[in-house]
Amino acid sequence: MKKLNKLIITELRGHTAAVLASENRIVQIRLDEINPTGQVGMICVGKVRNVIKNLNAAFVEYLPGVNGYYSLSSNRIHYYADGTVRTGTIKSGDEILVQISRSAVKTKDPVLTGALSLTGQYCVVTLGRRVLGISSKISDHRWREDFKKHWESMDTPDCEVIVRTNGYGVPISYIYEEVWLLFKRLSEILADAVYRLPMKPIFCPDSFAVRAAQEIRLSDTSEVVTDLPDIYEELSACGLFDQPHAPALRLYEDPYSLSALYSLESALSRALSKTVWLRSGGNLVIEPTEAMTVIDVNTGKNVEKKTAAEVQFKTNLEAAREIAFQLRLRNLSGIIIIDFIDMESKEQQAELMAQFRKALAFDPIKTTLVDMTRLGLVEVTRKKIHRPLHEQINSDAGFFL
Repeated sequence: MKKLNKLIITELRGHTAAVLASENRIVQIRLDEINPTGQVGMICVGKVRNVIKNLNAAFVEYLPGVNGYYSLSSNRIHYYADGTVRTGTIKSGDEILVQISRSAVKTKDPVLTGALSLTGQYCVVTLGRRVLGISSKISDHRWREDFKKHWESMDTPDCEVIVRTNGYGVPISYIYEEVWLLFKRLSEILADAVYRLPMKPIFCPDSFAVRAAQEIRLSDTSEVVTDLPDIYEELSACGLFDQPHAPALRLYEDPYSLSALYSLESALSRALSKTVWLRSGGNLVIEPTEAMTVIDVNTGKNVEKKTAAEVQFKTNLEAAREIAFQLRLRNLSGIIIIDFIDMESKEQQAELMAQFRKALAFDPIKTTLVDMTRLGLVEVTRKKIHRPLHEQINSDAGFFL
């Protein structure tokens, strides 16, 4: 099977960028950001500053002068810095282990969790009761059932294990070994916390480049290439590329930059543009707001010699495929409302929804086509994993999500 993907790691507008190309098209752009509130996944010894009973939440200072929101509804088990594990209420002054689960959202504090977890290439391991979950993006029901049967016959640690999409088709021994490795690392973090001062990190996630390589499906990737020697050394030492079926890792040393070679500056400009032109002459207008993202579909310059209904239907189908692509490229998440061109035919509406759902299924991040409203608006939700691209590029200006 031909591997179609290539991961490019280079400098772009003052950021380290991880760019995924598939079949000679840029499909994903991520930028490394300096975040004063800490990287998602960081584990710290935090000190409870106050408990807000009517919110059923606490605010925990986990870095000097930086507080995070800690839900008491979601976090019923607390790992204390003295090595004890307790349930129930917490009080001001308590020192507990917290992990950043979500970065600050503009004026909102970062979200913290007590469910400490580590992410590997194939799975996510979380401290707690023994539970097995498999990514909903893995749709092979026979594989899922076979995996569960094999897993139940093995000696597994007391933790929650979620098999990532990258784990599909991988020998179970690889996943089993990674689970034990991550569980051991979490146990070491708990033991180390006893000797750490509050408001200090006790675990920091892997570097941006290693995380970018972990998030792609390596078996579908032909090459990871970078022109940054330090990052090449990091990736060489991380162990990802020692695995069977791993892609080639290459240090690009030509004087003509990777950014110029793949026209990354132009690709980034297009990904930040408000208007996206379709081949038919129609266009999308993409408007991210604080509450949601709104996308308007227009026939634009379409001058095909067809009936209005045919032009509208064809433009909508093309727009649906392009919207699915743009959601991933721009990393738009949360609620997305799409105003397709009005169509009278119920059959065409049903066909549009079927084709749109099919296009969204290729997104590695969970994306759900909710429904078409009575006003003809289509609602989509996409899980938030990273900040939208337009906010990543503006991170130095002080915008946080």
